Amino acid sequence: MKIFDFAVVADWESRLSNLAQLAEQERWSYLNISGKSNSIILENYIKYTFERAFDQQKIVESDNLTCFNTGLLTPGQEEIYAVFSLSERFDRTKPISSDNKKWYLRSWVRSGDHLLTTFLEFPSLVEYWNDPSHLVFDPKLQVQLNLDHIIRDNLNRFPEELGGKVDKKGVPTDLATQADEEDADVANESDGHEIPLATRNALEGAMKHSIRLAQRNYRIAVPQFYRGRIQLLLPLYLRNATNPDLALTLERHGGWYRAATVLYPDWAYGHARLLARPNSEWLGGFRTDVVEAVKKKKL
Repeated sequence: MKIFDFAVVADWESRLSNLAQLAEQERWSYLNISGKSNSIILENYIKYTFERAFDQQKIVESDNLTCFNTGLLTPGQEEIYAVFSLSERFDRTKPISSDNKKWYLRSWVRSGDHLLTTFLEFPSLVEYWNDPSHLVFDPKLQVQLNLDHIIRDNLNRFPEELGGKVDKKGVPTDLATQADEEDADVANESDGHEIPLATRNALEGAMKHSIRLAQRNYRIAVPQFYRGRIQLLLPLYLRNATNPDLALTLERHGGWYRAATVLYPDWAYGHARLLARPNSEWLGGFRTDVVEAVKKKKL
């Protein structure tokens, strides 16, 4: 169930802005990819958190209100809840539908807000994993690189000098980046041309380098939640050793990892944020300079 199917939601951009101000300061915008929303990471975070809460039956309801735990905290470390009230347009004599929604999004509230006193219990946090070991890179496991498959399906995501469509500043230049991520996977597929040897060599070297880093420092690998499963993210340094050009995703299959695909770092950050605020420096985790840079760019 999507939040817009569950409830009437008005002034969405304004509500996201209010939530960002209520919560702890962090980066909610992409650094390099233009998005429809000024808070695209926060928007996706709330959408997916609600869907997860609905699926796990972690939406608590009283007579006239219902709420779910956003998973966010205020600067004072109070939990933040999304509260819905009965819609004035809801007709109890008719079944719930897109034209007859029972709820409307009322506000974001702190755990100490008087509005929550009508609830006998507070909703708990959503869960994304059963085995915490999947959140940490295991250096004993082998990694299947899958080089040709990754390049063939994602060539546009590489730097321009390697046959892709990302400029020297890390900004994607193809129109596919304006689409949703689900659609961009298709839009980025190669047209069947031969895979550039330089791209293959660069990717192979970057992969092996990142695996060596992760084997020596497990914190290099950042967990993300994507399409119903936990994956790990590793940085891929294709042009310099400071700023990664791409994030490599690793899927665990029993006793080995499969290198599944590569993502723009902005997308990777958004996926990782579902689980926790990424503190990894390579992924652009929470740092004051990053947050201030986003504000100045007004993404």
